[in-house]
Amino acid sequence: MKKLLILVFASGFVFNSCSKDDDEPVNEFSLVGIWHPSREIVVSGNNGVTLSNTAYSGCFLTSTFDFKSNNTLVSNIFELNTSDNCVSAGIETVPYTYDHNAKKLVIEGENVEIVSRTVNELQIVSEYDDRNGDGIDDKIIFVLVKT
Repeated sequence: MKKLLILVFASGFVFNSCSKDDDEPVNEFSLVGIWHPSREIVVSGNNGVTLSNTAYSGCFLTSTFDFKSNNTLVSNIFELNTSDNCVSAGIETVPYTYDHNAKKLVIEGENVEIVSRTVNELQIVSEYDDRNGDGIDDKIIFVLVKT
């Protein structure tokens, strides 16, 4: 679960700053907030082509990743048990740091690669694995959405 947590972390956007010139809102990313898993994207390590973009379904979608302002991440992962009931696999609290300018996320001492970040979606690399069997590790991207 720790690997999933580390791989799944990374996201949150709150936009609330204004331009000095015209007072129009400017988007500023904030990781703080509750995020839910959305989908998994697999990108070929050989040529960078997207191999799959699969939406998560069912029980796992109720999982939460709560990035708190005190730099703790509280994750609650849901999965089906042997009776096919959706249950929490447990709540885990770990430290994180986020540097907006460097686009750098560190969860429990592990660097997490951020692929993309918007106001309501965060894409992070969860792992590298040869999903297409070509002998080259592919990039597995975990997509979170903010609620």
